[in-house]
Amino acid sequence: MKEFDHIVWPTSEETKKYFITVVSMITILTVFLFIVGTALSTGLFTAKEKLAPAQSAPINTTTSPVGDLKLGDVKTTTTETSAK
Repeated sequence: MKEFDHIVWPTSEETKKYFITVVSMITILTVFLFIVGTALSTGLFTAKEKLAPAQSAPINTTTSPVGDLKLGDVKTTTTETSAK
């Protein structure tokens, strides 16, 4: 327990000074990184819009047949099977 005799604790004023320094640096770095991130994101999206080819009309991806399908248009064939 003699190690505790060698500890020098900061004064109240030093603690306040260090606290303000740490909180200030965290705030400054947060704002800085937000600005840099927003600028990079905006720049990349702008570059993507300018470099990407123009989009053509949307492709019809439906699976329904083109035109009307009538039962008379369907051709059927029958095969005879013989039982042996």
